Amino acid sequence: MSAASRGAARGPEEEEKKSSWEHFKEWLLPSTTFEQSGSPKKDLAFGRIILALFYLALTGVFVYTVVRLCYSGRIELFSNLYKVDFVEAPSLAFCPFNPNDTIQWPAGTEPWVSATKYDLKGSHGLSITARNCSFDRSCGCVDMGAYRLFDSARETHQDPAHHAMVFRENVEIRTNLSDPSAERVLKVGIYDSFDTAPDWFYVNQGSMFIGQLELIIWTVVDISVQGLLNTFKGDWRAMVKNRHIFRYTSQQIGNTRLHKEWSETSVRYEMKTFFVEETMSSHRAFSLYTVGVILALIAFRWVVVDAFFMITMPEWTEKKDVPVNRELTPTAIWFRNLCCCCLDDSEPRERDPLMDGKASQA
Repeated sequence: MSAASRGAARGPEEEEKKSSWEHFKEWLLPSTTFEQSGSPKKDLAFGRIILALFYLALTGVFVYTVVRLCYSGRIELFSNLYKVDFVEAPSLAFCPFNPNDTIQWPAGTEPWVSATKYDLKGSHGLSITARNCSFDRSCGCVDMGAYRLFDSARETHQDPAHHAMVFRENVEIRTNLSDPSAERVLKVGIYDSFDTAPDWFYVNQGSMFIGQLELIIWTVVDISVQGLLNTFKGDWRAMVKNRHIFRYTSQQIGNTRLHKEWSETSVRYEMKTFFVEETMSSHRAFSLYTVGVILALIAFRWVVVDAFFMITMPEWTEKKDVPVNRELTPTAIWFRNLCCCCLDDSEPRERDPLMDGKASQA
């Protein structure tokens, strides 16, 4: 009696589980899908199995993509390489070696900085001044935004007996700003008017450095709520900002302290090439851009599912050898009338003579 009652109690639960399972199978693939097949039960079971495996694989790919986009920290880049005719002459910031320190401005030694540009016409003195500027330490900045470095590289022949050489415009900046610490090392920042956040390198105070520059432009796309708010507040570049990154390769070629005031430091630079590498990326791994990619994946899901059904389980047609009748859309008809005005539609169709013959017999 008790066993019977327990069986009766389990009956509704089993029926509910069975009903849920049947509903799932019907959702996966209806039972009437292969009614016209020669082996409907076998085809239905096989179709449900491969469809379940397909949905499982599609879900796995989606979950993996979302995890990679949101939690891997990886940001995809889009790079482009192009050439420019000139670049803005980079500005320099001369800073002390230690943080929270102040650069020394020697009294009675003005001007504290001087600049000379060398081009195909010779050397020219540039009108520049040094000003106070602060980062994590107090520095002296030399703004060069009014001057340009042009791509004047060409082969010049000094003499038929000599080999050809390539000349590039360059700028030399000398300064007697000094580091107050015992290291006697200057931290030098290089920047331009488009991006005032410097890229840094170190030089020994009192030495001469000659280097070559390469420009990399990093376009940061910040499609976020904060970026939208900053745009509405008037910062039109809040969502797309350019970082100008200078790659500086230099070597120390002399020590001016041997024949001049030891605190005078010289930095000379030229462009290695005028090919600029521009890279575009989002500001962080997760952003509205990432949300857009996820939504695109969800929308693409229907295309993939339709393609899977077309390859494995296409729609059944009663007569596969019968030609398919089609008609032109209104757009196609308009385009036909526009481009094919010379086509003649007055010749009789194939059934017209038959109809005429039947009428004469009548």
